[in-house]
Amino acid sequence: MVDDQHRSSPGSPVASYRSTFECVLDALPDGVLLTNAERQIVYCNPAFARHWNIPTNLLEVADDTLLLRYVKDQLFDPAAFVHEVERINLTSETSQDEISLKDGRLLSRRSVPLKDPDAFAARLWIFTDVTETEYARTDALCGISNRRAYASEYPQFVEGADDGLMRSVGILDIDNFKAYNDQYGHAAGDMVLRQIGTLLRHSAVAQNGRAYRIGGEEFLLACKTQGSSDALAFFEALRTGILNMQLPHTGNPPHNMVTTSIGLSI
Repeated sequence: MVDDQHRSSPGSPVASYRSTFECVLDALPDGVLLTNAERQIVYCNPAFARHWNIPTNLLEVADDTLLLRYVKDQLFDPAAFVHEVERINLTSETSQDEISLKDGRLLSRRSVPLKDPDAFAARLWIFTDVTETEYARTDALCGISNRRAYASEYPQFVEGADDGLMRSVGILDIDNFKAYNDQYGHAAGDMVLRQIGTLLRHSAVAQNGRAYRIGGEEFLLACKTQGSSDALAFFEALRTGILNMQLPHTGNPPHNMVTTSIGLSI
């Protein structure tokens, strides 16, 4: 970044370098946004505008308040988006997360601080559309991670740095599911899988864990707890939660409801 005191006249080496650098940023497929200490926009490249569907006339107005409002209107959780911006802006932290848009897209958001020379000067935000990549790793029926995601993510979960929490894993299988499909039809079976997938997804998020569909009616749920008793309580709550859905299954005596069996490693 070149401030007013260091701006050079057109044609100077510094001005030429800055122009070349901006041309490089303009050509990137990732959306790039540079904001100052007051969170005012210093620069954004064309890809940023494309990722957020920002009309040209809104960029020309150069009103940061209007632009933020336009961005927030596209988000599922605008409050969380703004909170992270406000929390991290003046810090020396780097960050990375994912944000969901109402049109179904998923953007990866990365951020790094810039210092000039020792004090905070600006923050660089980089947005990458990861929708197709994420969908390739997500089970379309259940809405949770698939076997491909499991193969790459689960080893990292198990071998990650020690954070003082116990890592536990449960393999969950729907009891007599073939009999369910034979009696009620595959469309009804898909509905059961979808409902269980939703429960697993919310449970995993609540327990700082991960849920995967690894087979037809088989799921894997990895979680972190304070100890073995907490892990047992978590998986038992999961088992009873599925039973309490009260999904009829007369081919699964004696309950005559959809139930699951869970094998645990604690």
